[in-house]
Amino acid sequence: MENAKVDTKVSTEVDTVTEVSAEAGTVAEVSTDAAAEANIDVEAPTKETITEVILQYRGYEMNMDDVTERVKGHYMSKGFTEDSIESMQIYVKPEDFTAYYVINDGIVGKVNLF
Repeated sequence: MENAKVDTKVSTEVDTVTEVSAEAGTVAEVSTDAAAEANIDVEAPTKETITEVILQYRGYEMNMDDVTERVKGHYMSKGFTEDSIESMQIYVKPEDFTAYYVINDGIVGKVNLF
């Protein structure tokens, strides 16, 4: 006999969990407290926050996501792959109009900001 699969659905309006058993074909609603007692995972929907960081300096603007992409592009132009990036530090120095970077604690370089 196959193991019964359990799907759970969270209803935020009525604070209940709908439990469906595929094998038995039954549907039961239980409160989230009962779901916690029965060790049913109830994940609340998460809202993703969109953050955009813009550097403004002496009449210039630069999106920091664009700087990150430039750094990755410069790194890959040296023959490396994007998958090889384990750590990346970017140091933005607007007075030099430059972003300096260190990737994987050893590969260094710089890209123009503007």
